[in-house]
Amino acid sequence: MEKKNIDDITFKLLANPIRFRKDKNDIPTDDDELFLKINKKFPDMLILNSDKGNILEKIESLLTEITITNIINNLIKELEDGFSL
Repeated sequence: MEKKNIDDITFKLLANPIRFRKDKNDIPTDDDELFLKINKKFPDMLILNSDKGNILEKIESLLTEITITNIINNLIKELEDGFSL
């Protein structure tokens, strides 16, 4: 099986040596791209792969709180605007 994989890569390189595509498994996910950007934004922070789940949960929790607060504030503003007419 490993021989077939090597032959497959060799054939692809022979067919078009400049344009060699990686396997689809190597395509980064949205989470991977997010953490790459976080690492670029905060280069002094040490973020491990094992921390990703915890960080995503905290981000989701924070975004949920912000969304709820914004909805409530918009409703209050609409009610106040409605009563002031």
